[in-house]
Amino acid sequence: MKIYTFSQWVLFFYIYCFLGWLWESAYVSVKQKHLVNRGFLKGPLLPIYGSGALCVLAVTIPFRDSVPLMCLSGMAAATVLEYVTGAVMERLFHVRYWDYSDKFMNLNGHICLASTLCWGVMTVLVVDVIQVYVERLVLSFDEGMVEAAVILVTPFVTADVVTSFRAAIRLRDVLVQWEQVSEEMRKLTERKQELELAIAQRKSEMEGVLTERKQEVENVFTERKQELENALKGAGEKANETLTVGVQEVSNRIAALGELPGKIAALQELTETLAAVQERTARLAGENELLRRISVKSIRGLLKRNPKAVSFMNKEAFDDVKESVSKKNDAKSNTGKE
Repeated sequence: MKIYTFSQWVLFFYIYCFLGWLWESAYVSVKQKHLVNRGFLKGPLLPIYGSGALCVLAVTIPFRDSVPLMCLSGMAAATVLEYVTGAVMERLFHVRYWDYSDKFMNLNGHICLASTLCWGVMTVLVVDVIQVYVERLVLSFDEGMVEAAVILVTPFVTADVVTSFRAAIRLRDVLVQWEQVSEEMRKLTERKQELELAIAQRKSEMEGVLTERKQEVENVFTERKQELENALKGAGEKANETLTVGVQEVSNRIAALGELPGKIAALQELTETLAAVQERTARLAGENELLRRISVKSIRGLLKRNPKAVSFMNKEAFDDVKESVSKKNDAKSNTGKE
């Protein structure tokens, strides 16, 4: 194997990133039945393929005379690279941009037996076939031209990496905020329902108490009136005694009604709390809608390039975001806009 310069290695990386993008985009486009610009970046590059190719080229150097050992070493190195990259990206972005969870013999959804075998096949193809032509192409240019090409392409790749990274971080922040808002709205909805039930119960209790007290007072007045009328027909002293007893009993009944202001105050407090909860719920609903608009506007391209992306850390929020983005895409398609 020839000794390559740093610029040549970088150019190899870009070339394999592009070839990986061609393969992946073609494969996904056929499955999706429409053109898909596949990958984490906006441009036609898939860094995982470029990294995998360079990794394979490096680790297979001692085994170039043995195809089985070359295949096994490349397979192992590329598989480890894929697992570490997938795990780090999911940890950082809360999104899994490729997922093998439904594949046979997968490990945490980041790698699987089929992908590992594919890396083995790709190792042989890259080392014995593809690299022959790529190397011939790169070495056909003098070092100055290779450096110029790298210097010309690198700023665009760097800008793409930065913007895509920021979009992924923004998506992560939206998912976290979305989930927080959804959880708070759920709790507020439960609290609102509890308050409404408590108010209804208090109202029913107060209506019952008022009706009961009113009826009791009316009955006492009626009874005492009748007793007084009968007593007045008798002796004056007895009438005064009856009147005193009647007035005292009526006073006791009226005093019982004194409990009502406290209950009315409690009801008023519950009503004010409910109003505050309703106001908070309305504000959170507005925040939720704002998150929807932000996610559709700034993250739509990232999700469109990764139609099979999933999130297990923020599953419900991610599904909601994808649904919003899908609706936005459909609306733009129907109006002939993109």
